[in-house]
Amino acid sequence: MSKTEKFNYDGAVIGYREDGSGRPILLIHGTGGDGAANFDGLMPYLADRRVLRPDYAGSGLTQDPTGVLTLDRLVAQVIGAADHAGFGTFDLVGFSLGAAVATRLAALHLERVERLVLIGGFITGADPRSQLQFQHWAHLARTDPDALARLMLLTGFSRDFLSGIGHLEAVVSDMVAGSNWDGIARQSELDLRVDVSGDLGAVKARTLVIGNRFDQMVDPAASEALANGIEGAVLAWVEGPHLALMETPEAVGNLIQGHLAV
Repeated sequence: MSKTEKFNYDGAVIGYREDGSGRPILLIHGTGGDGAANFDGLMPYLADRRVLRPDYAGSGLTQDPTGVLTLDRLVAQVIGAADHAGFGTFDLVGFSLGAAVATRLAALHLERVERLVLIGGFITGADPRSQLQFQHWAHLARTDPDALARLMLLTGFSRDFLSGIGHLEAVVSDMVAGSNWDGIARQSELDLRVDVSGDLGAVKARTLVIGNRFDQMVDPAASEALANGIEGAVLAWVEGPHLALMETPEAVGNLIQGHLAV
């Protein structure tokens, strides 16, 4: 059972989950997710680590009324959680939007991030397809959460995985009832503005970029661009969809274990 903590920070209440003992590692979730939903499946692969899973604005344990989110605000909330938990230096994992947060954090706090893992990440959301997708997400989050839940399932997971779930309508109902849709809308609007191109050259942590070969949410080429932009970064592939971290956590977990062991 994770220990949960909350603290006040710049007009928000920031929450995080903490597990285990050992060398510290911090995990940053993606749009619409939180530290539990995105990373519960990864936890068995980090059994020998002290794991911190903060929720940033719009998700999970955190309450932040800020209307327009910025990447710097999310970075500040994440590093605030690390400080509150007493983390000095740590390894860092970011997924999707969390990969952009992790990239900027690693660029701004060189002395604190030892190893970096970016999963299903992107440098910018400025390309036409990303703009179309994130605008659609923000619109549906505010007007038709049921439709967005279905869209995220259809594009986030593989056909085989969804075919193996015998209670999809119940999954949709649970997503609609349990998600922070206003938060998802604000995060989606941030996705539209993300640009970490100026941060890549500053990252000094030993970096692994994990791309999802059959990603329908983020262009797999975005992982190649991330790896090419960070000096010395290694690119590895998972033969899965954007939410492979949740669908096949063992594939992602094994890659992360290999990187952290070096």
